[in-house]
Amino acid sequence: MLGIGEGRLRGGLKRALASVPQGGAAQGATLLIYHRVGGGTTNELDMEVAAFERQLDVLADHDVVSLDTALDRLDAGDARPSVVLTFDDGFADVYANAWPLLRERQLPFTIYLATAYLGQTMRWEGATAKGTPGRGLSWDQVRRMQDSRLLTLGNHTHHHIRPEHLTEAELDACSDAIFARCGVRPEHFTYPWGIPVPGMEGALRARFRSASTGELGRNLPGVDLARLYRVPVRRTDPDAFFAAKLTGRLGPETAYASLVDATKWALRPVRQVQAALRRRAGATSA
Repeated sequence: MLGIGEGRLRGGLKRALASVPQGGAAQGATLLIYHRVGGGTTNELDMEVAAFERQLDVLADHDVVSLDTALDRLDAGDARPSVVLTFDDGFADVYANAWPLLRERQLPFTIYLATAYLGQTMRWEGATAKGTPGRGLSWDQVRRMQDSRLLTLGNHTHHHIRPEHLTEAELDACSDAIFARCGVRPEHFTYPWGIPVPGMEGALRARFRSASTGELGRNLPGVDLARLYRVPVRRTDPDAFFAAKLTGRLGPETAYASLVDATKWALRPVRQVQAALRRRAGATSA
């Protein structure tokens, strides 16, 4: 969960990066990653509703298509720019806050469901999100969105399983649950935490038309459909930084990711000392 100061710092950095001119128009399919919308936390993955609405206004000048349409174009060698809206996990606040805006604009979108948590608290092993956990969509909510023909349902494993524990059983449990409740078997998968598992690629290719990772990039004709790139959208993205995701070669996004990684490495010794002090304090109090 971000403090006010940290959020402002990140926003200021992104505004500065977005001000640097980018050369060339975007090519291929840009898969945007969302998680929560209006969930009431300050987590980076929880978008404010007003910010999400402004982003949809920006997208009015872009070609927003379904995931299958984007892949059909890539298969045909068509590199024209397109945008695909994707939501990970299946939080109920997406239905409450994002869905009315998407329906009003008739924008197609994909939700990758972690099916074990539908109608329940969305909390799993290794989750780093802070703040009040959200609830999962109900199956009735999923079906209402599905009836609009705007929603593509995707597989995100049954239990949002950690990468090292990914199994065919987890894939099939998710797909079976979606088929039982919604009458369709998902043709698309995205890795929990965005971390690819090379040893599972054979199973993924046998089950799905596509599998996406958290690796940053756009998708051009010839891309491996089992290793699609995506572009994250975060709470602290200023409007100009979001707009920059849709043009050029993702220079601001790449620079920001590099700076975040460098900061994490620089702070690693400090965090290790802090952890040691906490362990020592715990031992003393015991």
